[in-house]
Amino acid sequence: MSTNLDDELHMLTDTVARYVANRSDGKANSEDGWKELAELGWLYLPYPEEVGGLGLGTAGVSAVMQGHGRGLLATPYLPFAVMAGGMLARCPRASQALAAVMEGTQRVAAAFAVGAAPTLVAQAADDGWRLAGRCNHVLAVDEADAVLALARIGASDETGLFMVRTDAPGVTVELHFLPDRRRAGCVGFDNVAVAASDRLDENGGVETLLREVEAETLLAAAADNLGAMQVLYEQTLDYAKLRKQFGRPIGSFQSLQFRLVDMWIKLDEVRSLVASAAAAPDRNEAGALAVAAWIQSVWSGRLIGEEAIQIHGAIAMTDEHAVGRYVKRILVNELVFGAPERHFSRYRSMR
Repeated sequence: MSTNLDDELHMLTDTVARYVANRSDGKANSEDGWKELAELGWLYLPYPEEVGGLGLGTAGVSAVMQGHGRGLLATPYLPFAVMAGGMLARCPRASQALAAVMEGTQRVAAAFAVGAAPTLVAQAADDGWRLAGRCNHVLAVDEADAVLALARIGASDETGLFMVRTDAPGVTVELHFLPDRRRAGCVGFDNVAVAASDRLDENGGVETLLREVEAETLLAAAADNLGAMQVLYEQTLDYAKLRKQFGRPIGSFQSLQFRLVDMWIKLDEVRSLVASAAAAPDRNEAGALAVAAWIQSVWSGRLIGEEAIQIHGAIAMTDEHAVGRYVKRILVNELVFGAPERHFSRYRSMR
């Protein structure tokens, strides 16, 4: 990695830290907050320079997403900029849509699940296509102007990529809150008419693009988990230094010190994998490391979350305490992006 890129990433990390520290008011979840992300340049980070991006790629995204995890930010950065934007950046037909995404003037949600087969079916029609089916857990779809949907073409094994406005006739959104209070929706497509020009892929080849975007998505989600786990470890360590039992801090007990060391080791395993995946020059190696980082972030997140709750005691189970909110963040990420079992076979095939 070049020195210039290192300097840019250090500056980005500092900017993210300051932004998170000033965003306890939830402004980042509003329309004004989304425009602010665009003004900061974060919507340009993931994409190569040849399509108008800043070229920081997964390293830049990881820095932003660690900040999201630390601050429990609920912006749709991951589903809009990483998932949907990642697909748009790989489709020559989507250059105008990608430009609008980077400028913050168009918000596109990702109506597909990582590591799962498409749940929509597209049938050819005289004026384009007709989409039918349902997508669950589409993050922040209530903030989106359009969705990027994957659909199986008829009865074939071919997959198509379609841009559909959320206000199109036949599109329905059932909004719900996830356990960590992030918003998602179940999006239904009832014979939705889609113009031929809104099919963005070039008659196939979507699977290869999707595998790349899924790896980037899993790495971003792992970075989000990493930010949340870092706070859980720090808060638990501080609590162990302050909480007294039998006249001395509980952190002085050797058994508890062992548990804190185990938490640090699991945290460092995720940190190392996220950094390695973000820096890997080879695309195949980066993809395998990204999947490994996600799997380890789930395993480590479970252990660190359980230990944080046990060491803090019953208060950590309440909604008012920060520990519970960070644990929910990690568990909801697992729900949305898939448990390790969903990704094992893919990781083995990439090694």
